[in-house]
This record gives sequence, C-alpha cells and structure tokens, in this order.
Amino acid sequence: MGFLAVLSSAYSHLLALRFDHKASASLKGLSSGFKPRVCLVMACRGDEFRLRENVEAILNQTYPNYHVIMVTDSLNDPAYSIVSSVLDLHPTSDAHLYIADSHPRASGKVAALLTALDRDEWRSDAYAFVDSDAVIPRRWLQDVIQPLEDESVGCTTGFRWYFPVRRGFWSQVQSAWNASGSNLMFNERYNFPWGGAMAIPTQILKAIDIRSVWEAAISDDLSLNAALRKHNYRIMFLPQCTVATYNQATMRSFLNWGIRQVTLTRVLNRRLWTYGLAAYAFLTIVMALGVVSFIVGVIWSPAWLLPAVLLLSPSILGLFRSNQRVSTFKRALPEFAADFDRNRSAHSIASLIVPLIMTYCIFKSTGTRDIEWRGRTYQLGGASALAAT
Repeated sequence: MGFLAVLSSAYSHLLALRFDHKASASLKGLSSGFKPRVCLVMACRGDEFRLRENVEAILNQTYPNYHVIMVTDSLNDPAYSIVSSVLDLHPTSDAHLYIADSHPRASGKVAALLTALDRDEWRSDAYAFVDSDAVIPRRWLQDVIQPLEDESVGCTTGFRWYFPVRRGFWSQVQSAWNASGSNLMFNERYNFPWGGAMAIPTQILKAIDIRSVWEAAISDDLSLNAALRKHNYRIMFLPQCTVATYNQATMRSFLNWGIRQVTLTRVLNRRLWTYGLAAYAFLTIVMALGVVSFIVGVIWSPAWLLPAVLLLSPSILGLFRSNQRVSTFKRALPEFAADFDRNRSAHSIASLIVPLIMTYCIFKSTGTRDIEWRGRTYQLGGASALAAT
C-alpha cells in the first residue's frame, strides 16, 4: 500500500504539471475579430452577498456586442429590488429584468434560464451564463466567447473559486474541496460545463434541444453536460474565466452543500462519480493507514515509520499541490491576487482533510433520494428531478 501511495503521488504530480502547462497555454489567449451577438444571462434569487457589485460587473464588460437578461423568481424576491436599483443607475444599458415563467418540474434556476431564452427569442448568436453570487473580471465575457470560433467547441466554461468572507475553518475546507474539482477540468473525458460561468453557441443549444433537456432538470450544468456528450461536442475549460464567490460556511451548511453536489453528480454523471469514489476512497484508506503506522512507529517500533512516510506521501504532496494550484489560479485571476495570498496557507492546510470529507459525501450520496435546494425539495430520478411540495 505504501508503494502504491508513492506511485499515486508521482502520477498526481505529473497531472499537476500537465494542468499548469495547459493553464499557461490557455492564458495566452486568442486574438481574432470573432465577436458574435451575445446574450449574458444571470438567474438571481435572494439577497446574495455583493449582488449589487456582481450586477455592476456584468453591465460593464469590455465585450462590445452583448446585452443582459436577469431573471428572478418573483416581484417579492429581494433580488428583484436590488437588480432594479442597479439598472436604474444604467438607463442606457441594454439590460432587462424579468420574472421567471412557471416550470414546475425544473429547479428555480433552470426555470429562470428557460425564461431568459424565451424572452430573448433566440435572437443572439451565443448565450453566456453567470451565477448571481459570482464576481467576474471585466474581460470575462470576451474571454469565454472567443474560443467558440472553433466549431468543434460546444461549450466554454470557467470554474468557481471560493474566498472566505472572514476567517473560518469550514469556509476554507469548502474552498479547498471545490478547488480540488478543477483537477479534471482540462480532461475532456471527465470535465463538464460549470453553470455559473459558461458560454454556448445558439446553434448548439438548438441542436441538443436544450428546452427538452432542461424542462425537468434540477441541475443546469450536469444535464447540459450529458446532452453535449451525447452529441459529441467538446467542452473547453478556460482558467481565466473562473469566477470568485465570497462564502461563509458552517460545518452543517458545508456538508449539506457537499452532499447535494455529489448526489447530483451520481445521478447525472455516473462516470465522474465512480472515478471520485475510487480515487478518494483510496486516498482516505492510505491516509488512515499512514496515521496508524506513524502512531505505532512512535509507540512501538521505529521500523513502522518507513511505511508511515510512504503512506502519507499523497497528503504531503497534496499540501504542495494545493499551494501550486493557488499560484496557478492567481496568475489566471490577477484581480483577486490579494485574496489568494491572504488565504493561501489556510487553504492548503484545509486541503488535507478534503479526501476524508469527499469520501464521506460520496458514500452519503448513495442513500440520498431527495435534496433540498434554496427552500425547495427535489426527488431525484434518472436524468431529471421532480419538484416535491
């Protein structure tokens, strides 16, 4: 087991080097005159932290040829008054705010996205989607649209990086847990479009019949991923299109969030879920054996310290990999350099328990048949979710 742990560490290091190489290549960007008409869509609900600033950011993109559609659940939703007040300050902006149409079998977010597509009447050449709790740089829309000039690319996507609002252990764990998911984003076999930061050509949305895909979906991105793969479209990851979210997590809120994410993956992306189960279960077993070997070595015989070192090598390397990942995304997102530096050490330390938490969430997800999300409960089916009362 110790030698297997060392081999897995070496392989993980190789993947990390490949990731950083591909990230550097992606950051060089593309330069062309490709500027299709784009509709930037934001589904809003509740009084998100920094929502006002996030709306300002999507209204002030450097991209020259776009308009904005924002959708809330109702007139009584706190987001409606916040977004309205921001739009009042930008009377010349091509931006519109709507109330979501009724789609009882879809989640609130998916209903909002379908409403935006209907209201725009497919007049745009491409659609970009961003979450309301996402902070985006001014070049975000330009960067996420540019690679769509390649007709083999079905969707471009960024990712999310969590920054704690203030110091807190579980906020750091959530940040490290989420960041670990970026490892596979350059792997076109296992990656996926992340719904909080993605762009898709209109012709591809029509080709995959996005309306039927989303009509009964709880997750916009995982259901979209299945449809894109069914039609053999590529998904391109762009680290510079990663967005920042400022969070404050407790143990309870983090575990509920983590189990929900993993459960949705089990239902809608079984291959990725199985991969995660094998990888994280192995890391957890190796870590546990390493700790036991170390304790036995200290108490009984120093001979046990050798297997302890071998077994704990993935955890030790994980510290360095986490620190390296922070540096990579700091290069991709220079606007948030101070936030990366402020949280670097705590983020890396928190990454030590990510395999344990991930393994727990994966096993917990096997018995989960319904999830609660933003005040609504959903019963999970094969490729969709039915809203429960």
